[in-house]
Amino acid sequence: MNRFTLVLLVAMIGPPGMAQNIIDTYGAIIRSDTSKKTIYLCFTGHDFYEGFDQVLAVLKRQHIAASFFLTGDFVRQHAPLVKTIARQNHFVGAHSNKHLLYCDWSKRDSLLHTPDEIKADIQQNLAELRRLGIYPAYFMPPYEWYNQNVVKLALALNQLTINFSPGTRANADYTTPGMSNYVSSSAISASIRDYEKRNGLNGFHLLIHPGTNPLRVDKFYDHLDDLIRELKEKGYQFSRF
Repeated sequence: MNRFTLVLLVAMIGPPGMAQNIIDTYGAIIRSDTSKKTIYLCFTGHDFYEGFDQVLAVLKRQHIAASFFLTGDFVRQHAPLVKTIARQNHFVGAHSNKHLLYCDWSKRDSLLHTPDEIKADIQQNLAELRRLGIYPAYFMPPYEWYNQNVVKLALALNQLTINFSPGTRANADYTTPGMSNYVSSSAISASIRDYEKRNGLNGFHLLIHPGTNPLRVDKFYDHLDDLIRELKEKGYQFSRF
C-alpha cells in the first residue's frame, strides 16, 4: 500500500468511532464526519477582501470557528487581517501562492503546469503562512479544481486536500450578473435549504467567498448571519478543520 492510499484511508476512516469522511475520486476530502450535525464553513481569499471584516463579525457574534483558505498573494497583502483570523481561533490554510489554474477545465487529467511548478506554488503559500506562525495541514486548491496528481503533490508537502461539498450553489457566490452561470443570493439560499431538506448537511463543507468582484452587488455573505441562525434552529453546529 503506497503512502497516498494509506493517508486517504486514514482520512476516510478518521478517529475510532467516527463515521467515514467522504473522499472524491481525485482524493480530496469533500465531506467530514457524516454522523454528526456539524457544518464546516469554508472561506477562500485571493484578490478581493471587502467582506472579511463583516464575516468575522458574524462568526464572532455566532460563536463559530470556521476555516479560511488564503493564497500567498492574499497573505502578503493582508498580513494583519490573516493574523486576526488566526488569533480568533479560525483555521487558516493554503489556497496556492498565485491562484494558478492547475489542470485543464475540459481535460481534468491534464496539468497546465509542471509538477515542480505546482509544488513550488503550494510551498510558497505555506512559507508565507509560516512567517505568521501558521502551520496548516489542509489545503484547498485554487479554483477548487484539481486532479489526483495535484492531490498527490500536496500530500508530498504534508497537505491533505479539502474541497467544498457538492450539492448546493454556494460556491457560485462569486459570479456576476454578466456571467452565463450567474446565481443570485436568493437562489443560493434556496439551494442550501432544498439540499438540507432532501439530504441533510451532516459534515458538509459549505464554501463562501468573503470577497467578490464589485460587479456583484448581491453579496451572499450579507446573508450569512441569517443562514447560520436558521441552520442552528435545525440543530446544526459549526466547526473548523
